[in-house]
Amino acid sequence: MRSPLKSGLAAVCVSLALVSVPVSSANAARINYANCTQLAKDFKHGVAKSRAASQKQVNQGYGRPAYGKHAQKVYWANYRSMDRDKDGTACER
Repeated sequence: MRSPLKSGLAAVCVSLALVSVPVSSANAARINYANCTQLAKDFKHGVAKSRAASQKQVNQGYGRPAYGKHAQKVYWANYRSMDRDKDGTACER
């Protein structure tokens, strides 16, 4: 018979292992997009160059665009063609 302590410890170890495993997807590392439709598949509400630009979109009634490190890289790689209104957010929805 297994002790409750060992069972609980095993469950914690398994759950920690599941949380710490990074998602390895080709789309997660993708930076260049041909258009906003493709970008929206990975970033539903677009990408922002900063947290302030993301908040500005929320204040205007849009969903919150991504603004983390990867999202910022995506923004800077695509802003010329996808940030047409020059507000710091590409492909806002």
